[in-house]
Amino acid sequence: MRFASLIIVAALATLAVAGSDAEFTVSGFGTHPISQSICSMWLARPDHRPVLMVYFHGAEGWHNTQWKVASKFEKGKPGWAELQSEKVTLRLSMNVETGEEGVQTGTFKASDGNTFLVLHTADARVPEKIIPLGTYELLPSKDQPASVLLLQSNPEIMERIKRKVAEGGK
Repeated sequence: MRFASLIIVAALATLAVAGSDAEFTVSGFGTHPISQSICSMWLARPDHRPVLMVYFHGAEGWHNTQWKVASKFEKGKPGWAELQSEKVTLRLSMNVETGEEGVQTGTFKASDGNTFLVLHTADARVPEKIIPLGTYELLPSKDQPASVLLLQSNPEIMERIKRKVAEGGK
């Protein structure tokens, strides 16, 4: 499965798992390519409002590959989603009760923010760097993916991403 079609699968997974049961704290996920070097992934509640947003940056075209999708969402339990390709695994998790967010192999507290940047994605020569970008109002996808809505309503996020990419994550 190519990345561009992944948002459709993610949206269907959200609908199938969440149903009308409001006891799911995290019930689905979404993905969307932002550019040739940036893609986004998020976890969402049953009302489709994201609770965790992550932008992944790598070499141009890194996300144009076949992806395997895995996720687990259970009533009253932490939820996670994972995309795996030949070169990289993208993984997000959320435990709303403890306030722990998982971005790749890192664990963060909700007080660290709800929006992150991962640099050096799919580059075996350099370790990934996970950078908290802050706490923002994350709107559910409607006419546009949630990650695009966030960038449109907060243009400073993309400026910060560009700056961090130029600095190599410093």
